[in-house]
Amino acid sequence: MLTEAEQALHALQIGKRIVSISKDGRQVQYSQASISELRFYIDEMRTALGLPARRLPPAGVRL
Repeated sequence: MLTEAEQALHALQIGKRIVSISKDGRQVQYSQASISELRFYIDEMRTALGLPARRLPPAGVRL
């Protein structure tokens, strides 16, 4: 399930308009407009598996 969701996210990131994954025994579609929901779902699965969630970009240097 995690691999399928990550592949779907990648497909959206490279320009595919709609992707479909199996979630809780049903097909769920995601689009560019709902990409944040897919990222949240991936983070939830990673956390449940004891894996680190998505890495955030560097915060930058503050002076």
